[in-house]
Parts: sequence; C-alpha cells; structure tokens
Amino acid sequence: MSTTVVDAEFRARLTQVIHSFGSVVAAATAVGVSDNAIYKWLKGTGNPSAANLMALARAGRVSVEWLATGAEAAQSAQAITRAVEHGDFIFMPRNRIRFSSGRDGILRSDQVVDSIAFRAGWVKQRLNTESRDLILIEVVGDSMAPTVEDSDLILANLAEPRFRQDGIYLLRHDGGLTVKRIQRRPDGKLLVRSDNPKYEAMVVSTVKIIGRVIWIGGCV
Repeated sequence: MSTTVVDAEFRARLTQVIHSFGSVVAAATAVGVSDNAIYKWLKGTGNPSAANLMALARAGRVSVEWLATGAEAAQSAQAITRAVEHGDFIFMPRNRIRFSSGRDGILRSDQVVDSIAFRAGWVKQRLNTESRDLILIEVVGDSMAPTVEDSDLILANLAEPRFRQDGIYLLRHDGGLTVKRIQRRPDGKLLVRSDNPKYEAMVVSTVKIIGRVIWIGGCV
C-alpha cells in the first residue's frame, strides 16, 4: 500500500471524527488546539502529535488504534465509552474518574467498572439526547459536594462541547478531565467553580468543554 493511500485513509478517518463534533471549532476546543491546526490535519499539510491524536480519539469516542491505523483493538476506547442499545434499554459503561493526590478532579486513569441499563425512551424523551452522545462517569472526590457527592454517577452530553448556559460541565484541564460549575459573569468572562466552598474558583476567558452534565444519580 502506498504512502499516499495510507495518508488519504488516515485523513478520511480524521475527517469522520472531526465531523462528529459538528464543527472544526468544537473539535479544536475539545482537543485543545487551534482551528488552524485542525485545518492543516484535514488538508494533510500537518499531522497531529501523539498527544493530540490521543486527545482527539478520546474526545471523539473512538480508539487511538483505529484513528491511527484503521484497526480496532478488542478493548478499544470506542467500546469502552459508547453505549449499546438492546431492546428497550441502553447499556451504559460506567467509567470512573480517579483523582490524583493533591489535585482537584483530574482524570489520571479511567477504568470501566460495569454497565448500567437506562430505558431508551427515558433517555430520548427526558434527557432529549441520543445514547451515542452520552458518557456515564462515577465521580470520586468532594470538589462538587453537595451537588455531586463522592461515588455519584453523572451523565455528560458530549454533543454539547461548548458553553451555552450556566450549569455543570465536564472539562478538559491540565491534560485530564474535571467536573465544574460554569457561570457567565456580567463582563462576559466565565466563573469556573466547585460547589464545595473549600475549593477556590477561577475566572477565565475561555474553557475547554467536553460536554454538559445533564443527569446526576447518587447513593441514598
């Protein structure tokens, strides 16, 4: 197989993943690169680094192996994060956000614990979204307490990778993921804060949003 064909096939997969975000801007925001970098990748005048390739695969909910080579690993990122519909139910893999020592809410490793079933009709009617756009996460830590307690489950809508309204979002931060509340200030800047008052809030101009948290389920 020639290099030209390989490059063309890679760009085709790249185009497929980037189109899943809805726009180049959304893809660039999710990965943490400029719009220009995405356009260069699509044109073949530049290539993503290994780190950016992994970030794109994770945000696009595909495996790095498939994105890079076209092959699928048995335990791919796509298989881990994508929900499976069967009959009247959607089986959602439960991922766990682990917090590193001394840091607030950074994803250092993700682990699929098990799957939880949701009624397909409830997901589409109550949450007004598609199962393919959802990721189910078990949150470990107290930074969002009492709204999101340790071991609570959240559903994040990956089809909303930008700020639209005040709410709780899954964010990319410092190479990992974090769950925070975002509010728009009168001056147009964003207040990123934890609901637990012992954690300090931040005021920023932009933030890298992965998706909006649309459901929280906790222990009784």
